[in-house]
Amino acid sequence: MKFRIEKAVLIKLLIIGVLLFTVPFAVPFAFEFVLMADLMGLEALVLFLVYQSRQVISALGARVMEWRDHIAATIVLLASLYMFQPRVVLTHAAGSSLVMLLACSALMALALWVPAIYLSVGGFT
Repeated sequence: MKFRIEKAVLIKLLIIGVLLFTVPFAVPFAFEFVLMADLMGLEALVLFLVYQSRQVISALGARVMEWRDHIAATIVLLASLYMFQPRVVLTHAAGSSLVMLLACSALMALALWVPAIYLSVGGFT
């Protein structure tokens, strides 16, 4: 009698092999995931994923809050710079537009912003 591997068993073995090879780099509980999928069935796997997702969701929430705080701090920092004060922005924008119209040089128009940028980082003090 010849030993023959059916197509369904071969596909299952291939999927399990690929999961065992690649998933440890993406999911911290990869081996448990594969074992539960193979041995205990879909119901146990879904319960395991629900249980493990609590930690992932809380970590993701903490990352989102940290990201939001960093964005808010960056906006406050930029708003306090000398360069972004309304009087400075309006005068330099008007001056840049005038230089652009008269000289047709974008480099000269952008050079008008150099003193404002330099003063924003604490220059001339």
